[in-house]
Amino acid sequence: MDDLTRKPRSRPRPATRRNERLDDPAGAALTELIDSERARVTLEEPGLAEQADPGRVWLLWFAIGATEAVCRMVERETDAERNSVFRQVVSVIFGGDGVRSAVDPVHANKTLIELFESAGAGAVEACMRGEKRLGYYLEALRVSLRPEP
Repeated sequence: MDDLTRKPRSRPRPATRRNERLDDPAGAALTELIDSERARVTLEEPGLAEQADPGRVWLLWFAIGATEAVCRMVERETDAERNSVFRQVVSVIFGGDGVRSAVDPVHANKTLIELFESAGAGAVEACMRGEKRLGYYLEALRVSLRPEP
């Protein structure tokens, strides 16, 4: 075999223990926020998430906005620090399942991407103001189903 036919060697990834996620306050706060937002959708409009976001890609964009907002607040400025927090959030959203969605992020409506990112950031800001009842993901899902003008 030559260099072109050999499989590249991959370095093993360090295992992430469940408790490591809980040790990071930023990751724990984001996990709680995302779980709360999903629960609100399920409680108030059962079936909406499955209809509007069956692959959880919009929830992922929501989490991207929320992660950026939290990382700014706690001064996690390097890509490695933000990525560490984001990996924790992704594991909560997908639980080890791969991303499967009809929404192709490359061809997705950029307005909807911005909607969900800003909803995530808005939810974090609302939490910091002490608001108890959120629903930013719920409202973004509702807006995403409205016909375009």
